[in-house]
Amino acid sequence: MCTGLRFTDPDNHLYFGRNFDVETHQDKKVIVTPRNYPLPYKFIKDRKTKKATIGIGTVINNYPLYFDCYNEDGLCIAGFNFPHYAKFSDTVVDEIINLAPYELMMWITQEYASVADAKRNLTKVNLVNQSFSANLSVAPLHWLTSDAHEAIVLEQSVQYGLRIFDDHIGVLTNSPDFSWQLTNLCNYAGLSPQDTEPQAWNQQNIIPLGVGTGSIGLPGDSMPASRFIKTAYLNANYPPVKGENANVAKLFNILKAVAIIKGSVVNTQGQDQYTNYTACYSAQTKRYYYNLYNDFHLHHCQLTPENIHGQELVTLNL
Repeated sequence: MCTGLRFTDPDNHLYFGRNFDVETHQDKKVIVTPRNYPLPYKFIKDRKTKKATIGIGTVINNYPLYFDCYNEDGLCIAGFNFPHYAKFSDTVVDEIINLAPYELMMWITQEYASVADAKRNLTKVNLVNQSFSANLSVAPLHWLTSDAHEAIVLEQSVQYGLRIFDDHIGVLTNSPDFSWQLTNLCNYAGLSPQDTEPQAWNQQNIIPLGVGTGSIGLPGDSMPASRFIKTAYLNANYPPVKGENANVAKLFNILKAVAIIKGSVVNTQGQDQYTNYTACYSAQTKRYYYNLYNDFHLHHCQLTPENIHGQELVTLNL
């Protein structure tokens, strides 16, 4: 249960972020992966990183398993839970690029500087149902990828196989699939930031009570479809602002409006699901902002010449 968001400011600077909603305190870290860092693969030749990346994830056996990841060129990607829909291949396919799902984010951010470059090659990818290790399961994910010019959603599902969608809305949540989410948006075409006008029904005056009447029907629950609608509506109607501080505040304001409060969602195993962290990447300054459920202080970490050209992973415990 997560929500992703991207937009650009009037100067076409990209801001990309997400809420990370899970039921447990995973071992999360801010991770900086430098250039020329060894990167093993399951099915293709091992290689070294070409571009430094930053984001939050976990590190196992010196491998950065990112939840969201951003390279030094401003190409961004985040994974979102896609249960009941995600279906990865049981076999390796010859003469195309075979990747384990956990490898996808690092592969995209290392091989490409833009969404346009990635799109030309993603149709040649086969995501194989292979976990990182025997004691870890394969996460059923789909992905939002963006640069300053465009965004795409990548899904490999039971019904359709691998599909790539242009994401003009700039939002992604969880299941159902992205095509369904876009169709569902049409049910909310009547939403407006403008208040409704008084009316007369059979000579009875109907007077709107209070402000916000144009957005009656805007979902407020924590279902993925509801969070998709609310985030898309807020993203479409939030006025453009200038400057990094104002745009970081914009992204956090929108994502906090769909954050999940502890105790409001309990899964079938009796566990609280809630927003562990909210993050925002500014592609212009290569600065990664984040705050935590119990810590609203706005922390940040940045790609710098020192950590871009470092020898080891840089990690910061949350």
